Amino acid sequence: MTKEELALQIARAMNKGCGQFVSFNAFQCVKGYFLDLEMADLIAIAGQYGIVVTGLDGT
Repeated sequence: MTKEELALQIARAMNKGCGQFVSFNAFQCVKGYFLDLEMADLIAIAGQYGIVVTGLDGT
């Protein structure tokens, strides 16, 4: 899983249930923020949303 794929999955998980316009704007902001983080930080955040990360670190 790449950093961008993980950032997208986390942003989607965070914005479930929001209206289309609000969720799109929030999605873009959150995605941009996540892409600036280190992969280890993204993996930790993903775990809080129940996203299982496979690939890069062998997990």
